[in-house]
Amino acid sequence: MQKHFKQELLQSKLETQEYSFNQISKELHDNIGQLLSTTKLLLGMAAMELENVPDTLKTAEQSLAQAIQDIRLLSKSLDKEWLSQFNIIESLEAEKERINSLKTIKVEFNNQYSKIQLEPDLQVMLFRVVQEALQNSIKHASPEQINIKTRYNKTYFELTIEDDGKEFNIESAQRDNLGLHNMIHRVQLLGGTINWKSKEIGTSITIAIPVKKMPRNEKLKRN
Repeated sequence: MQKHFKQELLQSKLETQEYSFNQISKELHDNIGQLLSTTKLLLGMAAMELENVPDTLKTAEQSLAQAIQDIRLLSKSLDKEWLSQFNIIESLEAEKERINSLKTIKVEFNNQYSKIQLEPDLQVMLFRVVQEALQNSIKHASPEQINIKTRYNKTYFELTIEDDGKEFNIESAQRDNLGLHNMIHRVQLLGGTINWKSKEIGTSITIAIPVKKMPRNEKLKRN
């Protein structure tokens, strides 16, 4: 069991690294490249209207700020130490921003913690499970919105993913969907549980992982 756990952990790391490099390629080409091109165009338009402060200039500044933010996120993912310092909360924030930048689905992340009391290696495995859940929702449920929520329940960290998409046949998917089997298997290796609830409109997934009790000073301060 211990050997299998280490193999699964290594596989999770490799998949996460591969996923990150793929996203870098896609973001550089499709997102950041487009943002910078749009900014250049808008700044050119604004230059012809310098007598006033045009809305196009403001939009260009917002686009440039978004490009800078994306570059920073990519820079973090290129850090060779990122796995040893992996923080699932930060990674979920980045994943939310990535999906929202596509402007087809709205993702909300309701969270009040800066980190969780779980080893970075294990957070990588949990993050892969959440990624799989998000990708399944986007691919099969065609939702307009996805909500991710976190909370501590005694010594368990609980994470819920809810969408407003089409109904999900859980029994059929568990028989045929390899991704679901991987999700279940990885959560079990973490000593946790994963449950699906689906109705005519919307599906929710709840993952509970045993962790150390969260100290108060590790909660994010609310604005």
